[in-house]
Amino acid sequence: MDHTEAFENRKYLMPDGTLHRKARMEKPKIYPERVNVSDSAVAWEVLLPGYAPHYFVAPKVLEEDRTKKEGGWADPERLENIGRELKSYEGAVRIDKKTGRPQNPKGRTGIEDRGLLGKWGANFAADPIITRINPNTGMLEMIAIQRKDTGQLAIPGGMVDYGEDIAQTLQRELEEETGVSIDMTHAELVYQGYIDDPRNTDNAWMETSAKHIHVADDEASKMHLVAGDDAQAVQWLLLTREAVGSLYASHATLVRATLQYMREKKRDMLPQKNREQIKGICE
Repeated sequence: MDHTEAFENRKYLMPDGTLHRKARMEKPKIYPERVNVSDSAVAWEVLLPGYAPHYFVAPKVLEEDRTKKEGGWADPERLENIGRELKSYEGAVRIDKKTGRPQNPKGRTGIEDRGLLGKWGANFAADPIITRINPNTGMLEMIAIQRKDTGQLAIPGGMVDYGEDIAQTLQRELEEETGVSIDMTHAELVYQGYIDDPRNTDNAWMETSAKHIHVADDEASKMHLVAGDDAQAVQWLLLTREAVGSLYASHATLVRATLQYMREKKRDMLPQKNREQIKGICE
């Protein structure tokens, strides 16, 4: 059965019309095995009496409890001590009436607690997407890093620090991971919401704001890419269907959203070659 027909409430679907999969079928090595959650059992409204996922929080998350460690980045384990309002780009945060814990807005994942994520509920990130047209090939490219933890290519980005606005996070993460400094104040928002991430659990999940800047050739030629922080390499990545599809976590969704935005909002500025390139990736 098409899973889009399995639920009356479409809030559980990702932007591409699918259900989250990485959050159910992938995990960091430190995580216990996820309890199997079929497409038809993802929604919280579906009664699942035998559902008993492992309760797991990484030791390093507990060590970073900000109520016990100065400068810590994690919430305390006891929900009543978090001292902040639970917020989400997906709307009002759903709370489990029995446990008082926040529930993943895209449904069950097969693991409870926070895993490697520091905050109960939404953990906010920011992803800067920087594109150019290669002057030699005429093809669209994007600044991409190779992650140290997985070896996969990814958009540079990271977690929003306490007190930061999104533009600050975007600029800081871009410079830390690629050596490129760009004012992201007027970058265009291409996606904001839930991310299908292997770290997600029933009670903690990733959400991001992805913003885009397309740089002219003269500006791009002055950029000196230097890998740093969590990146072991950085490059201008040629955007193809295969390259985009193999990006880390849900970064493919973010890049496709960017390309769709460019095709719809900047069509007259794009050469025919690039419009065809985007069509080949997004359709």
